[in-house]
Amino acid sequence: MSDDESLIPAKKSKQLHYGSLEEQEKARLAAIAAAAREGVEDNGGKELGDIQISSEYMELEEEMSRDKKALLEEFERRRKARQLNVSTDDDEVRRSLRQLGEPVCLFGEGPAERRVRLRDLLSYLGEDAINKALEEEEARIE
Repeated sequence: MSDDESLIPAKKSKQLHYGSLEEQEKARLAAIAAAAREGVEDNGGKELGDIQISSEYMELEEEMSRDKKALLEEFERRRKARQLNVSTDDDEVRRSLRQLGEPVCLFGEGPAERRVRLRDLLSYLGEDAINKALEEEEARIE
């Protein structure tokens, strides 16, 4: 005999119904209404004297506003970086990095990474940082 044959199906028991939930809810609401007419209040098991209310509070606005401000500034900088137009010509990107006083190429950095680095630098310094660097260089030469 296998294990499957030795199992005897269990007899299902009859389901018991204790009445409609609607009737029980009506009875509960009627009991609450009757208690309310008698003046008894249900506070969920708590006495009103147990609730402690304080008018003291700790201000967190300054700290939170500084954090929010820094976060908003970072989002604004990233948005500005996405909108910056950086040349796809690798020689021009290298020239721009050189004018900003940054390393032309970092170890293992390809043309795409250089463009991203230049875009990030320009988002911090401003779009016209390269032009300012050129003007300073020309003024220093003269």
